[in-house]
Amino acid sequence: MLRFKIDVPFQLLLGAPIPFWLVLFWHHTIEADLKLVPLIIMAIMFPLAEETLFRGIVQPNIAKKFSRSFFNLSVANIITSGIFAITHLINHDLLWAIGTFLPSLAFGFCQDRYKTLQAPMALHCYYNAGYFLIAGL
Repeated sequence: MLRFKIDVPFQLLLGAPIPFWLVLFWHHTIEADLKLVPLIIMAIMFPLAEETLFRGIVQPNIAKKFSRSFFNLSVANIITSGIFAITHLINHDLLWAIGTFLPSLAFGFCQDRYKTLQAPMALHCYYNAGYFLIAGL
């Protein structure tokens, strides 16, 4: 059983993007031509690859050097989230790249708390799926 599914902090993180999605829904025209393959790539493949890299490799290696935490967020998570946001400058403007920092903190928090990539991967796929289903591709 995946213990993170029934944990209150994880359930709160599942609800966290809903206000953003509602604002996006009310201010965005949804395209009826939703393509399945790009949705699978953006909502599943990219999050799995990103979490493998950032939470599976980068964050644990940084954690070996920095073991401190602030407000239940490890320094390794904060640094990794900064790197995560910077890498999003490749495909996004500055504001959207910065906007990836907070979700990244949530993904890193899940990695630190549950000690498995399944939790940040599930959350990242969920966040991306919600965003791309509302905003389109």
